[in-house]
Amino acid sequence: MLRNQKGISVYTVISIILFVGLIVVLAIPNFYNLDKEQNIEDCTNNMKEIWVAATDYLKDTHADFDGELEILRTTHKAQDPSSYYLGKRNYCPETARQKNNYIVYGKYVSEEIGDEIKHNYGVIVYCPNLGTFPKHFIPKIFYENMDPTQLQNYMIDDLAFIDEQTGSNGNRKLEMVEKYINIWKEDPQAFDKRKANTTALRAMLFPEQFGYGADDF
Repeated sequence: MLRNQKGISVYTVISIILFVGLIVVLAIPNFYNLDKEQNIEDCTNNMKEIWVAATDYLKDTHADFDGELEILRTTHKAQDPSSYYLGKRNYCPETARQKNNYIVYGKYVSEEIGDEIKHNYGVIVYCPNLGTFPKHFIPKIFYENMDPTQLQNYMIDDLAFIDEQTGSNGNRKLEMVEKYINIWKEDPQAFDKRKANTTALRAMLFPEQFGYGADDF
């Protein structure tokens, strides 16, 4: 039997190398987060938690939310002063070590209907890695049991349209989501336009699909 100078057989050395290699192969998915499907689920769960926190915050403040997550983590709930709107810090599992925050935007719109004021809240949350991982996107079905306002329903439908149109093109999806948020930020008539015409805001994102030119908006 072949042996090295210290008397250990070559076969023993090979067995040790193979064993170590097997351990490394089994450890890599956990170390580098290579379980893509699990990462998608974990990331969307993180975004859902943030969405709930931001929505509760808008309901209590009746104001827009600029996305500063630290506010949600350090502000006590109006209905439960012993708790904060958002708990621990969670990051996209694909790049958790980089600690990139999720992007959040909250819009508040009030309507006068007779003698009453109707409060509308809409929150958008998306992954900082959306350009690379286009499946890291809150699915439309999540909102069904969340009692969304009219404004939130507009956002839900429009985001689902963006998701459908962009598919697996993460960079395109990211571009359209950012552009969509900017419409709500910059156009004070966005709610009225969307209320009057289902495709009003979608046409600003995909003008060619609605018979418009790029310079029509």
